[in-house]
Amino acid sequence: MNEVKEDSHMVILNVFFDVKQEHEGAFVKLLHNMVVESNKEQGCTLYQLHRNVAEPLSYNLIEHWDTQEDLDAHAQTTHWKHFDATVNDYLNSQYEEHHYQEIDF
Repeated sequence: MNEVKEDSHMVILNVFFDVKQEHEGAFVKLLHNMVVESNKEQGCTLYQLHRNVAEPLSYNLIEHWDTQEDLDAHAQTTHWKHFDATVNDYLNSQYEEHHYQEIDF
């Protein structure tokens, strides 16, 4: 069995949202801005929003960052601060964020 290499630095996030039906349009608009702006940032190699086919008000945001430092810088941007201050108003419950690290074999 292969061992996990500890020197891997890519950070991957999966963020889950349960959107209120009456706020879906505002949520999608907010996330559209996040996708456009975040994909311009240094170290961002993927930033995509997905909708659950079986549960249309359930969304998943997938982010890939070269390093934790790049992700930390992302959290200091104007668009992220606006997102963080606003998004939970559109949700049935607070968003769920899972952090992963790429495993190099």
